[in-house]
Amino acid sequence: MATKARKQEIVSELKEFFADGKVVIVADVTGLTVAEITKFRRKLDTVDAKCRIAKNTLVKIATDGTEFGPIKELAIGPSAIIVGYNDPAAPAKTTVEFIKAAKKGVIRGGVLEGRAMNQAEVKGLADLPSREQLLSLIMSGLDSGARNIACIFEAVIRDIALLAEEVAKKNEAA
Repeated sequence: MATKARKQEIVSELKEFFADGKVVIVADVTGLTVAEITKFRRKLDTVDAKCRIAKNTLVKIATDGTEFGPIKELAIGPSAIIVGYNDPAAPAKTTVEFIKAAKKGVIRGGVLEGRAMNQAEVKGLADLPSREQLLSLIMSGLDSGARNIACIFEAVIRDIALLAEEVAKKNEAA
């Protein structure tokens, strides 16, 4: 059993763990081997997310008064806490895919922007396109709009030039 000093140290580590997080996902990883959890953690590293397994009471103390406070409703029983630091959809997608492939574990829910999410909402978050894909869609929309405006201006200039040419021909003939 950990001493009071060690528990305080773990709580401060957990506070740092949650500090810059954008999203938290809580999963029950019962049945996963150490090798599978290690593989899962490596996949999370590629999407700027971390996984931590800690006592629920310490997690609740570390998140009390923060935007991740609603985690206390989800941290019941053996829990893996996944924190995403950049794109909220990427850790959700990685977690859902891993649990589906392993056929072990269950997603309990998550917390995004101070609001608790249920299992279905986390899976919905996982179905969203990544941040890079969304930015690409926005940029292509902006680019096509600018291209259309440029074509309209080019057409107006071309029409004015043709009109001026026709007027010049008519004046020469007269």
